[in-house]
Amino acid sequence: MYTVGLLVLPGTRTFDVAVPAEVWGVDRMDGAIGPFTLRTCTPGRKPVTMHPVGEIRATHGLSGLLDCDLVLVPGRADPHAPVPASAIRVLRQAHAAGITLAALCSGAFTLAAAGLLDGRPATTHWRFLAALAECAPAAELRPEVLFTDDGDVLTSAGVVGGVDLCLHLVRRAHGAAQAARLAKRMVMPAARSGGQRQFVDTPLPHRPEGPDIGSTVDWARRRLAEPLGVPELAERAGMSERTFHRAFAAATGTTPGRWLLAERLRFARQLLETTGLPVARVAQRAGLGTAANLRRRLHAELGVGPAAYRRTHQVP
Repeated sequence: MYTVGLLVLPGTRTFDVAVPAEVWGVDRMDGAIGPFTLRTCTPGRKPVTMHPVGEIRATHGLSGLLDCDLVLVPGRADPHAPVPASAIRVLRQAHAAGITLAALCSGAFTLAAAGLLDGRPATTHWRFLAALAECAPAAELRPEVLFTDDGDVLTSAGVVGGVDLCLHLVRRAHGAAQAARLAKRMVMPAARSGGQRQFVDTPLPHRPEGPDIGSTVDWARRRLAEPLGVPELAERAGMSERTFHRAFAAATGTTPGRWLLAERLRFARQLLETTGLPVARVAQRAGLGTAANLRRRLHAELGVGPAAYRRTHQVP
């Protein structure tokens, strides 16, 4: 038996409750998965209104968390919403008792309020990373991962990253075979490749306004498939390479070589998302040469190769 306690506070996100309910709250003994017991614990054992829809009835008060094997902390619609002192007290007691704590998405802010992220790796939805850094300055934030596991305290990236974390917890406690069976029943991969960096809505790179730099950037973006390098960019700008390096860095905050690689990867991602071009052709059009080079560069940047990236992101 594996008893899981779910801390539900006002404004808890409905999806963050639904994920643990699907993983630990459904009887799947016919598939040799489980058995599990899921407790919903609220302050005063009162009903709690969730966001954006729904109300949850509690099975236990907050003290029901203290004899669980695992305590899950879902995210809330407002990550900065005050955490009741009673919840902070119980989380600290549970941690001191050796109970594993795991936060889904912005639930990391609740753990931060209890001081339980200090000195630990942690993550959350990419939109909230800067805010979490302010709330938990002593945490070691990992912006690129889908979840972190520091043994007794775990956190997950946004929304569906909570599913990855829950399956990881099942795998950790009950083995890969049971986690794989559960993932199959849920019609999802047992483990997703890459991290959340591939899902970040990165704005288009800045167009610098320095003398002759902006026009050179525009010129280069139209010629990414050509064998461009710093010498060609400097010549276009009418500068020596050393002068161009200094002017470009002052205007963009990065080096010409790094900017050019970032542009080529951005264009390659766009082609993978919007076309059916073979990977080798994508690499050529983006100026990355070969499929092997594109694969290596994309994996280093996002943690996934071109084929996996395309399966996840291609626009129908």
